[in-house]
Amino acid sequence: MVIGDPRGSRVPDRHDVGAGSLADYTYSLFPRFTSVILRVAGSMPFQTELKQLRESHPPPREAFIERRRPAEDRIDAPMPVRLWSGSELSDVVGFVPRGLEAPVDACLGRLSDRGKGPRIPCSIVSTRHGLRVDLGMGRAY
Repeated sequence: MVIGDPRGSRVPDRHDVGAGSLADYTYSLFPRFTSVILRVAGSMPFQTELKQLRESHPPPREAFIERRRPAEDRIDAPMPVRLWSGSELSDVVGFVPRGLEAPVDACLGRLSDRGKGPRIPCSIVSTRHGLRVDLGMGRAY
């Protein structure tokens, strides 16, 4: 979410920028540990959707992230995150944090190479600043 003043300047909400570190990945962008988590950014506008998904039975356990096409990569387009709820795909619930697109793209590529779908384990967690989605990058293989 972005907080803006009346004059139109836009300052990112520091509680909604996501979390993760490139230090959690090897040189080949493979997670160093099975406990590596990436917190999705931009979830504030999707709190109602996240609440409904969290209360659904069963709650979503996998996230869907579409790989960027070369044209989107050149313009640094955001990578939207959606959740699988049963056999249905939710609306967008956030975005891959800036600077961490490469490890996510590498993960999706490895899953594709193994013949698996682009599904990454996830959980919806409650924080002091609302609901967030954590991607289990270390458990995606």
